[in-house]
Amino acid sequence: MVKSPSFSSIIETPVKSNPQVVQPSPSLSKFFGDTVNTNTLASDFFDSFTTSSFISVSNPNANSSCASSNPTFSVQNGRPEAGDSPSSLEIIQSPKPFSQIQAVFAGSDDPFATALNMSELDRRNDAWLPSEETRSVLISVATQQYSTVFVDKENLTMPGLKFDNIQGDAVKDLMLRFLGEQAAVKRQVLNASSVEQSFVGLKQLISSKNWRAAVDLCGRLLTAHGQGYKKSGLPTNHTTDSLQLWFVRLALLVKLNLFQNAEMEFEPFGNLDQPDLYYEYYPHVYPGRKGSMVPFSMRILHAELPQYLGNPQESLDRLHSMKIICTKILENLEQGLAEDGSMTSITQENRQASVQLWRSRLGRVMYSMANCLLMMKDYVLAVDAYHTVIKYYPQQEPQLLSGIGRIFLQIGDIKTAEKYFQDVEKVTHKLDGLQSQIMVLMNRAFLHLGQNNFAEAHRFFTEILRIDSSNAVANNNAAVCLLYLGKLKDSLRQLEGMVQQDPKHYLHESVLFNLTTMYELESSRSMQKKQALLEAVAIKEGDSFNTQCLKLG
Repeated sequence: MVKSPSFSSIIETPVKSNPQVVQPSPSLSKFFGDTVNTNTLASDFFDSFTTSSFISVSNPNANSSCASSNPTFSVQNGRPEAGDSPSSLEIIQSPKPFSQIQAVFAGSDDPFATALNMSELDRRNDAWLPSEETRSVLISVATQQYSTVFVDKENLTMPGLKFDNIQGDAVKDLMLRFLGEQAAVKRQVLNASSVEQSFVGLKQLISSKNWRAAVDLCGRLLTAHGQGYKKSGLPTNHTTDSLQLWFVRLALLVKLNLFQNAEMEFEPFGNLDQPDLYYEYYPHVYPGRKGSMVPFSMRILHAELPQYLGNPQESLDRLHSMKIICTKILENLEQGLAEDGSMTSITQENRQASVQLWRSRLGRVMYSMANCLLMMKDYVLAVDAYHTVIKYYPQQEPQLLSGIGRIFLQIGDIKTAEKYFQDVEKVTHKLDGLQSQIMVLMNRAFLHLGQNNFAEAHRFFTEILRIDSSNAVANNNAAVCLLYLGKLKDSLRQLEGMVQQDPKHYLHESVLFNLTTMYELESSRSMQKKQALLEAVAIKEGDSFNTQCLKLG
């Protein structure tokens, strides 16, 4: 028996045999980025990396290969920002002031002014408010009252790898099992040894979706930094590079659903407030630089992790602590002070940029709180929190209202969902014409799905495809509607056509799960057809592909 489609991957996981309806998520992390950052490649990458525009209703572990067919992130002398879930993956190098200034601001006629701009950017992005105990230690180090060697070991961060190597390739294992060794040998993917042992190689592994190999390479680079296997609990020095590597490794572990591994490796970082995580702790390495070395994105990741381990209240507590600090920093800025509350002189232009950044970050924290409440099924508070996010991201109001509407579809409140979708149509002027047209049609289609009116839903999905024939969400959902209308052959033809037309774009795990489910309904030859899909996956996908969607046992 085929069950009606659901509207969220966050709330419920229906029986595995049900076809999946693919749809934009009510969890709209892809729309959040620090708006002051002109380079959005990093946040775009990490959003494709953590949040899909696809909902895997029956396969919540499915990863998106459609959200960004060629994900990328940038290297710049800045901070990974909170435009993401958990956040933008923006890898930066340790500060080499003169070479970095020349590289980032090539062509400037005024190196002194350029250096000041760099300093402003660093101050804005690195700002954080330490606890009183940590502040006291940092002041003592800065005033040379005592050396860092006398700081109590218990107050330091001493991370290390908790496991050696998780590299593996489930696709190749399945090929060995079903297609034989000769076919498996043809499977060629990048691994940690086949790329440059640097951030460049790390970027290459991530963008090719070899995330397990990327975890391994992070481990190698951290080992070279003295924070490798069995080094946990031993004193070490941190740099911007090492903190970036930890963030990337931990984010990859979360993306791979290895939550317990991530928790183990996060443990030595405590609440991310130890003195040695601040620039002031290293006055000879970072002279004059203030603030936290921990990327804001890493704080979001740290706060969100407990909810995936069955402790959403701990996530809410951590997010609330972040909210308090972000609010205090904004208050400082609005009172004419610097982010940390000091009397540092800031130009009006830089103050506005800082306010914009920290409003964006506060909105990002509120968004994470809303998602956590949604996971807890506290729909009233979750919707209130999403409305608060709109205050910080007014330009994303259509997407957020659409997401809220789909939450109400999820819980069966069709009337309220319809009201929100009508509100979306009133504010679509904030989007370009084509984007707004597609959003309105998509919402109408989902509304009909919620009413089990599959013929009308299919009509709207088809209308979207007339506007944008490559729209994978509409394509997949149109096929599922055909299945519910009893047109199995037509449904199969549509999904198979998608995969054959552009395998790089459509070998999405949700699409493949639906396709394999239909093969099982269609004939007893489903195993051969699934194996053919496995061969296609082997050509296009990296080691992070979730093979469960192929249902090969």
